[in-house]
Amino acid sequence: MARKHDETYKLIFSQRAAIEELVRNFVGEDLADELDFDTLRALPTDRISGGLVQRQVDLLWKIRFRGSWLYLLILLEFQSESDHFMALRILTYICLTYEDLLRRRELKAGDKLPPVLPVTVYNGQARWRAATDISELIARVPTPLPRYLPRARYLLLDLQRIGEQGRTSTDLVTSLARMEREPSPENLRRVMRGLAGRFPGPEFTELRKALVSWVAGAAEAWQIPEEELVRMRTSMEEETMYERVKEMREQVHQDGVQKGLERGLEQGLERGLERGLERGRAEGRALVRRLATRKFGAETAKQLSRVLEDIADPERLADVADAIIDCDSDAELFARVGG
Repeated sequence: MARKHDETYKLIFSQRAAIEELVRNFVGEDLADELDFDTLRALPTDRISGGLVQRQVDLLWKIRFRGSWLYLLILLEFQSESDHFMALRILTYICLTYEDLLRRRELKAGDKLPPVLPVTVYNGQARWRAATDISELIARVPTPLPRYLPRARYLLLDLQRIGEQGRTSTDLVTSLARMEREPSPENLRRVMRGLAGRFPGPEFTELRKALVSWVAGAAEAWQIPEEELVRMRTSMEEETMYERVKEMREQVHQDGVQKGLERGLEQGLERGLERGLERGRAEGRALVRRLATRKFGAETAKQLSRVLEDIADPERLADVADAIIDCDSDAELFARVGG
């Protein structure tokens, strides 16, 4: 993993949605349901050992269990090469994290140490060969010594192997694995558009930016040209707008009925319902025009407006949005939608 690519992995997993996806899909739904992700917050990653040697964890998160004082620490490390002593590094980071809690007086005599979930995200081509438990690094000894030896296991996310497994899940980690395994422009566009569709809306803006930065960080190694990165960024923006169109498709009738009922009390149900529906249609047309402007320019959007004015069915508006995203030219667009 090149340095820039490494940093962009941190950008992705600095997003709360990414941590929830990781826990829910690779640790367990039961644990995820016990955690309150609204309490998730990042912690400082610098750690000082007893010998005043500075160590730095890649990422460290703190999250509370629902209805409890107990919290979980999630420790993430990103690797591009297999490290034979990774289990020792992880154990060191865990112990330094506990010592940091004591130094900051967050724990006192009689308190229990909070649990730690250590995760290593690995994107190297070769299979990960290192031990995933510190006990596997310690020489075998006769009874009764084994009972006194430390055990500490970390969760390994080997992205190449996840990609090999042919998982059909569209979760974030599996999607990253799918792109690492097949970094062709076509596959990158397909997976990134899928992620944009899964994470639409302003609350996921930073995650979408992090994903684009992640691809850009690997562009040189993957031999992705700059124009393809621009196309991919535009595609993600379009997909986000398309998700809004789909929401409009699902909600316009509902909104129209609600507004119709409100206005129908004063003006008559039929008249109020029509006004509510017309407002929904107007919002839908505006969204489709904006989508056309971003992809084909203002002139095409202006010409498309004449077609949109004759469309009253929300399903038909959504079909036009589909056509904007699918078509490569305005000529192809108008051949498909008319005008």
